[in-house]
Amino acid sequence: MKNRQSSLTTKYCPSQRRIFSRELKKKLVEEIELRRLKVRDVVNLYKVSVGSVYKWLKQYTTMNIPGVTMVVETESKESKLEKLYHRINDLERMIGKKQMEIEFKDKVIEICSNELGYDVKKKYTTMQLSGIE
Repeated sequence: MKNRQSSLTTKYCPSQRRIFSRELKKKLVEEIELRRLKVRDVVNLYKVSVGSVYKWLKQYTTMNIPGVTMVVETESKESKLEKLYHRINDLERMIGKKQMEIEFKDKVIEICSNELGYDVKKKYTTMQLSGIE
């Protein structure tokens, strides 16, 4: 019985009022801002409500300045632009390669037409249209 009673006094009781020091709140807010902890972690570790943690964040944050809108993005505009420039370069390189292939095929068709004495391109197109392959 003694064991059971001592465990009851150490457990968290919802009706029990607990006061957290300003230093602890600031430390927890800093840990959340540095992404070492999540709000959910603080709620579970300290048995405090989610609303309380967000109230602490609002009170003690170093990142949120009243009256200033803060835009949080996973990627900066510069990194997005850099990726787009790389994509453009890749596409230009692919287009250049395809253009060289087309010019090469046209040249081969021209040489074959001159060697054979008839228009290979015209003959090939006619064979494709008639279904002969």
